Amino acid sequence: MTCFSPPHQAKYIAHDLTLQHAGGGIDRLSQALFNASVDLNPHQIEAAVFALKSPLSKGVLLADEVGLGKTIEAGIVLCQYWAERKRQLLVICPASLRKQWALELQDKFNLPAVVLDSKTWREAQRQGLSLLPPTEN
Repeated sequence: MTCFSPPHQAKYIAHDLTLQHAGGGIDRLSQALFNASVDLNPHQIEAAVFALKSPLSKGVLLADEVGLGKTIEAGIVLCQYWAERKRQLLVICPASLRKQWALELQDKFNLPAVVLDSKTWREAQRQGLSLLPPTEN
């Protein structure tokens, strides 16, 4: 579905969708996104809410067309998990997108990210380092 709303209407609709889903256990979604610096679209909120409410599995496949905001949708879900103190999150993506993902998670969602490839993993193991982001007490 394509939405051609002016930016102020899209923001209102996204906010309204967040409030509509509040009764379904996703009321913390707006709190999780408090520090995010991204403009959300209604379809992105719907996809994230769907992913978070998925009763049949532990996740979903986000497969929108190019440019519709799959990274944003996944970032919303990751923010919610982070807000729930689930700190061991894994994003699997092509090697060519690793750095982009790490930068977008940091810049847009204020989420720490470690790019992990076989070389980084072996070096960390050799030095006895933990690659997990630091947790808050």
